[in-house]
Amino acid sequence: MIPRQSVAQGIITLCLITTIGFASNANDTAQTRDPLQKTRFSFREVAMGCEMRIELFAEDSTQAQNLARAAFDRVHALDDVLSDYRATSEVGRLAMRPETSILISRDLADAVRRSLLISQATDGLFDAAIGASTQLWRNARKNGVIPDDNAIAQANSQGGWHAITLSFDAKSDGPLLTFSHPGLRLDFGGIGKGLAAQSVLEKLRSLGASSAMCAVAGDIACGDPPPGTNGWTINVVSGLDGVPSCELLLHNQCVSTSGDESQHLDANGTRYSHVLDPRTGHAVTRRIAATVISCNGAIADGLATALCVGGPELLARSADLRTALGDFQARVAEITPTQQLSPAISVTSGWNAIVASTNSRHDQASPLAPAVADQTATKAASDSSDLKAPHPK
Repeated sequence: MIPRQSVAQGIITLCLITTIGFASNANDTAQTRDPLQKTRFSFREVAMGCEMRIELFAEDSTQAQNLARAAFDRVHALDDVLSDYRATSEVGRLAMRPETSILISRDLADAVRRSLLISQATDGLFDAAIGASTQLWRNARKNGVIPDDNAIAQANSQGGWHAITLSFDAKSDGPLLTFSHPGLRLDFGGIGKGLAAQSVLEKLRSLGASSAMCAVAGDIACGDPPPGTNGWTINVVSGLDGVPSCELLLHNQCVSTSGDESQHLDANGTRYSHVLDPRTGHAVTRRIAATVISCNGAIADGLATALCVGGPELLARSADLRTALGDFQARVAEITPTQQLSPAISVTSGWNAIVASTNSRHDQASPLAPAVADQTATKAASDSSDLKAPHPK
């Protein structure tokens, strides 16, 4: 998650390029006519504290504007639920309530359910119940001072995914969230943007626009391919020196990259990532970046975060992870003390085939070039300000 004054830094890390260029401000719309006489529209708006971009196909600008507005509003609604920056969000209000059993919205229940699934699959290397530790390290990055061990241990003792139970309350016909101890705070920064990107596609699909792409910082969700093409071209950049970028052609898939390139604290000769190790409450200090492709945006987002903690050791358990989380492909790149000039790169068994087949699929594309996105290692989550960009035009 990034403070409000750093939003501009998050914006410049992502550029969605259309066939005629890119929108120069939040109100610009790029349009391209495709061979099937539909028009591609490009919208962007500040959401979840960073730039959110939507590419979609519609019959005319009025339809496109209505679709984009519905998509942006869906993400703003999710932010009103999941933000841990805003005291008025559902998560923010939850942190101030003394009860340990609380009725929650279905959107929050869905985020909790997905988070618990990833936590269990990764043995806690991903954990949304570390909000107290997140707050501690957020202040550390702001002040430039590393927390002492006692403060880290104290904050870490207040969290833990095992302390959460999600159930269904028959009396109220709604989800019930129970904490085993008071003081537990939630932080969905490691899953929220992937969840939001996919929710945009689901919203657009429900409105009849299945050919679309949504990017929220380092999390991108791709729907049906643009008409006449085989997919959406995604250029993945790890943010680590010596790690080559790679190009992917995706449809009905999501991709997420996590790393410390944009958010970190450098102190005493060590880089402390914004990604925390939930087992210890300490910031990750290994120079590492992970990219995950999955049909589920939340899985791609959360697993990329977990791989920045568990590294190649966690990736070696890909068979077990697939059993729990569904099929995925991933790449983990790490600069180790012994490989400063040649980072170690680990991939799942199907990763190279995806990258290698991209060029051959390009040859089959129609004259309408697929939309392109540069995906950096940003995993910036929301500052959740109440300021919203103007409606797209």
